[in-house]
Amino acid sequence: MKVFIVEDAVNMQAALKDLVCAVADAEVVGVVASEEAATAWAQAHPGLWDLAIVDLTLAQGDGFNIVKELKEHPPCGTVLVFSAFVTDVIRRHCLTLGADAVFHKTQSRELAEYIEQFAPAH
Repeated sequence: MKVFIVEDAVNMQAALKDLVCAVADAEVVGVVASEEAATAWAQAHPGLWDLAIVDLTLAQGDGFNIVKELKEHPPCGTVLVFSAFVTDVIRRHCLTLGADAVFHKTQSRELAEYIEQFAPAH
């Protein structure tokens, strides 16, 4: 499983890499910290990722546009939102934009379980 991470906090990038690799046979193929870099990476690597984990608040830009961008350009993989700013309204908005699942950053166990269940299918 090839994983693309969009997260601006370096410590969270490392934690997500560790989590993904601990629960699945995964390779992190891209890590970026801004909306612009995420868009550029996705356009340069179409179909070369199975799972994207996207934070909503970034140093530059936001994750909403990234979710929409990733889902509008097939072939696309599964897009998960993992953010500290998830509310019911934000969750619904992310799902409307095409996110496959939305997790608050306090739900790392649930994120790990989702990835673990997702991984065998790929």
